[in-house]
Amino acid sequence: MHESPPSDSTGRSSRFFADDDVFNQRHPHPRAAPDSAQLVTGLLALGRVEVRTGEASPVVYRATPSTPTYAVTPRKHLGPWGANPFEGVGFPWDASWKAPPERQWTVVITPDGRSLECWRAQVRDGKPSCEWGAVSHTRGSSVSAKGQATGSGLSRLAGLITRADWKAGHIDHALSFGTPDNNGQYVFPAVTSDGKGQGRWREGQFIWLDRAYDIDADTSLTPYERVIAKALQEYGAFDVKNSEQFTFVSEYGSKPPGTKEDYASLEHVKFAKYLRVGTIAPTS
Repeated sequence: MHESPPSDSTGRSSRFFADDDVFNQRHPHPRAAPDSAQLVTGLLALGRVEVRTGEASPVVYRATPSTPTYAVTPRKHLGPWGANPFEGVGFPWDASWKAPPERQWTVVITPDGRSLECWRAQVRDGKPSCEWGAVSHTRGSSVSAKGQATGSGLSRLAGLITRADWKAGHIDHALSFGTPDNNGQYVFPAVTSDGKGQGRWREGQFIWLDRAYDIDADTSLTPYERVIAKALQEYGAFDVKNSEQFTFVSEYGSKPPGTKEDYASLEHVKFAKYLRVGTIAPTS
């Protein structure tokens, strides 16, 4: 079973990281980029905008104090990618859990709130291993404490839509996305970049839907499209990685209500008219 954080007593969907983390804050005065319109045009030229819930999405497990733990050393990239992020960390793995398809992330949340983020998990003789990964803290910052799980240095949980979000019918945090047009620069909240091109985008850049968009009055939107649109208007989204398409990510198997496919289209959201691009400043 793939578990996600439960809703709290108020019915609001749970979210990862501290309340003052950048992904849990509204940003009413982002700085619009002078080339915002061109950035939006390029982003939308990649094809239809989607929410991914299938094999491109992280599998999220939640360990208990009784879950067996193992010593894990990355199978690859240990030299070029730095020190082993799992050194000294007991990696929980339950025998009932399944490793996901090969090109996918597995996230295990420990009882003390750490997020162990494993690229290409494998299980042999009941013991897990990872090709690479990172350790973050779900009660602290969205920036990974050790290792790297996204090009921006942010946790794989940053901006992830969960089952609890869909159940609540609203999303109380920022989203995340990627673009193939990232250059090698980055802005807050990113702490690094894996972009190597000469594109316009910097990892960490912020997008949002303009307040002029009357989402409630847009009768063309499906219920799940309205949920995404309101999240983008209230909290926005951050560029966290390289990606072939402009997509948002929901945890593995957590399909938006009323959908059956692994890729739920957002074709009715008025991105071309109302999407804006800019940056936000870190709070002091």
